[in-house]
Amino acid sequence: MKQAAAAGRSQLSVKISRHLEAEISAGRLKPGDRIPSESQLTARFGVGRNVVREAIARLKSEGLVESHQGLGAFVSSKAHRNSFRIDHDELSHLPKLRQLYELRLDLEVSAAGMAARRRSRSQLAAIQAALSALRDALASGQGMVESSLAFKRAIADATGNEYFKNFVLFLTAHIFEAASFERRIATSGALRETVLTEYESILEAITVGDPDLARRAAWTQIINSAERNGLRGLQGWEVTRMTSLGETYAPPCAPPVSSCATPSLPLPDGACDCHFHIIGDAAVHPFTPHRSYTPPPASLDDYRKMQGTLGLSRGVIVQPSVYGYDNRVALEALRLGGDNYRGVVVISDQTSEQELRDMDALGVRGVRVNLIYKSGVEVSDVTSLARKVAPLGWHLQLLIDISEFADLYDTVANLPVEVVIDHMGHMPASIGVKHPGFRDLLRLARDGKAWVKLSGAYRFTNQPDTPYSDVTPYAKALIKANPDQILWASDWPHVCISVPMPDDTTLLEEFFQWTGHDETIIRKILVDNPARLYGF
Repeated sequence: MKQAAAAGRSQLSVKISRHLEAEISAGRLKPGDRIPSESQLTARFGVGRNVVREAIARLKSEGLVESHQGLGAFVSSKAHRNSFRIDHDELSHLPKLRQLYELRLDLEVSAAGMAARRRSRSQLAAIQAALSALRDALASGQGMVESSLAFKRAIADATGNEYFKNFVLFLTAHIFEAASFERRIATSGALRETVLTEYESILEAITVGDPDLARRAAWTQIINSAERNGLRGLQGWEVTRMTSLGETYAPPCAPPVSSCATPSLPLPDGACDCHFHIIGDAAVHPFTPHRSYTPPPASLDDYRKMQGTLGLSRGVIVQPSVYGYDNRVALEALRLGGDNYRGVVVISDQTSEQELRDMDALGVRGVRVNLIYKSGVEVSDVTSLARKVAPLGWHLQLLIDISEFADLYDTVANLPVEVVIDHMGHMPASIGVKHPGFRDLLRLARDGKAWVKLSGAYRFTNQPDTPYSDVTPYAKALIKANPDQILWASDWPHVCISVPMPDDTTLLEEFFQWTGHDETIIRKILVDNPARLYGF
């Protein structure tokens, strides 16, 4: 009953704005006419002033209404011209909702930063009062839509920019009407506390007048809200990538599952895990301060236990971003591992030819370019690194979000080395297999221009736990495109993930399902393809 009532209230501002829009379109309210006052509209529709203000803000943003200070709101002289508008009914579709969230991400983050710099004492008091009202609404189990919008409205008021303010209010009204999760939040005490903490962080940053922290807090809240509504990887961003928005943010990671079961199918001899990390003792090998996460130790011995249970006999040790350019832990693991292991490292323009030759002798066969987590590597490094390692016959391994990488096919196809794309392109599963970036990835695989790893499904799924069924269409499409260019990897020890820690056997069983349990394809992906690429 409470959910239905909250949903009904959230629609009232839409109904009011549509009623007034119809009056304007029919000519009953003409350009220059004053629209009914707030008190008249609240009495007529039986709603609070906040609902009416949302409706008026929407009409202002659509160019139908304009305010005359001290006199009220009037029908604009431009009311019958075409104007920007959002079809509320479209927002039930995830692609449309994603687009609205992307627009909101930039605007609300900017608003928070502006408010931190510009807010007056009275405006700060209004923001504080709005948060208190939100806290009361959450504590009493009431709907949070109106009080959340009041908080956003108070921040928008503090920007001191009327155009900016009206557009932000217009967007936030739509986003909360479409965000069903936020309406249901009253049923979960833990989620209420989470949302309240996000809003308190925004207020705290605005209170101390720190625009960087305010932008970070707003960014975090919007990205989290998007994820709660089934939209991960907004604009290709993860919360941990806020490289210029305040202090270093490197949350601790959960450890991997310590034991796993024997898989349902025995693996062929020479089966290879093409991507896992070794994490050493931070006291001996400190992490870079410019990292995105803080992983627990994960030794080669720990990995070998899991490897033996699954039936894997070969592996590729990949340099994790937490070590930056310091490859010592990975190289030492290669020394200990022997000929059944290969390595992928991170290098810079300063890495000497002798260092490259030494690493090649240990089994290094590729260079990683990480454009998702902080690692010190930039987009501009791709071509220069490819040229640097081409004489060694090494490949370039790219960790990118293909939905955010312009000209993917032309960039990759024209590189002078083999290219491996991590984690199926790391594109949020909610975007869909028809996205141009994924079509480019299929074409790269089909044309033999890139290898693609079937790995890291938990990094771009919208599912809270295994099986990650929304990833299945991507994996099957890649295998169908060209099984000769596909690799598989565990991604052990599964660092920096936002879902429950998966069991490695479950991940392998999911791979079997993607292949249709076809033993020929399984052998090709686990044995033949890695042997060709890594030189086993």
